[in-house]
Amino acid sequence: MSNARLKDTAIEREYRARTAKSAELMERAARSITGGNTRTTVFHPPYPVVFERGSGPWLWDVDGNRYLDLFYNGLSIIHGHDYPPIREAITSRLSDGMALGNISDELVSFAELLQARLPNAELLRFTNSGSEAGMIAVRVARAVTGRPLILKAERAYHGSYSDLEAGLYGFRDMPGRALIAEFNNVASFEKVLAEHGRDIAAVVLEPIMFTGRVIPPEPGFLTGVQALAKKHGAVFILDDCLMFRLAEGGSAERFGLDPDLIMLGKFLGGGTPMGAVAGRAEIMSILDPRKGGSVFHGGSFNGNRIGAAAGRVAVADLTAGAIAAMDGRAIQLRQALKAKADALGLPVAVTGAGSVLGIAFLNDPARHEDDPSAFGVSVLFQLACLNRGVSFAPGGVMALATMVDDAALAHGVSAMEAALEAVAELTG
Repeated sequence: MSNARLKDTAIEREYRARTAKSAELMERAARSITGGNTRTTVFHPPYPVVFERGSGPWLWDVDGNRYLDLFYNGLSIIHGHDYPPIREAITSRLSDGMALGNISDELVSFAELLQARLPNAELLRFTNSGSEAGMIAVRVARAVTGRPLILKAERAYHGSYSDLEAGLYGFRDMPGRALIAEFNNVASFEKVLAEHGRDIAAVVLEPIMFTGRVIPPEPGFLTGVQALAKKHGAVFILDDCLMFRLAEGGSAERFGLDPDLIMLGKFLGGGTPMGAVAGRAEIMSILDPRKGGSVFHGGSFNGNRIGAAAGRVAVADLTAGAIAAMDGRAIQLRQALKAKADALGLPVAVTGAGSVLGIAFLNDPARHEDDPSAFGVSVLFQLACLNRGVSFAPGGVMALATMVDDAALAHGVSAMEAALEAVAELTG
């Protein structure tokens, strides 16, 4: 079915009827904000829903519609919306000042918790986001190795740092700055390292691809690339901004990895903007201003006490039991989606690991990250789900929060199965 025939269907007409106030606010936003949004990630045609409030696993839009949230602001909220312990951690400190400009007890306690949870987190530096964590990690790797190049996986997203955007948005290799290899293909990384190893400062890997498609690692891929990085003297950087959720010790624990540096972000600040780089002392010490020749690292809000207090609660409450419960419900959702799609004869790939998952329609002509304006089958399914009270990211990528209980999951499964039926009726 062509893109043109997918537009102005009963699904889209119902969506527009349900979200008239969202449409009005998006039109108003576009007069002052480019495209009416500040992050391409959440845009989808004809326009995204405008949310007004959230509680637990639920969101409400400006039209009063309720949705099960399966995206949580790009996986930056791990315990759902308005989590009481995090709210208390923030409000109890507001009267003492928002940003005091130096180290705080809250930040030291948070750093100590992360040291205890993460492998090789001997020293940390805090930033305002995962994007900034990527910038600092790359800068540190280049400084300690004296090499210029970064090697990463094609289509892997590591934030809005240009050197880490190689392999995205139409970019290929960036000569003198960044090279790309194929995810889940150790030989591809081996080939690049064999040719350029002496100039590669770091190999950066996200353990599960989460850009447009959810792609778990094949057995042996992550450890194989890690071994190659160490063989060639490159710093092995694990991007755990998204996948810290996979175990108490993050994806390093989940997949048996031994990273030199770990990038953190997303839910690290408990819903507030925060990122960090953690790693081996011999590498991280290049940021120590007590030593001559250190790498300068600034940032007015780095490690702010509000974010540190909220983040410490978010990480401390992400227990092994909470992780196991999320993972179990994600498995149920993946199985339900695949079974329903197969029964309807819809060609889909349902993938995931832990509490993250994705559904990709194999007959879609374009991927969201390549053309956010494209109106394909994936968009049609997303609108059908929104019509039934489920929200997730464009491209069909989603995740659970600890507050998703059995009742919320049952709502999600029922709504998404009905959405698949609506899509099959229009595309069959």
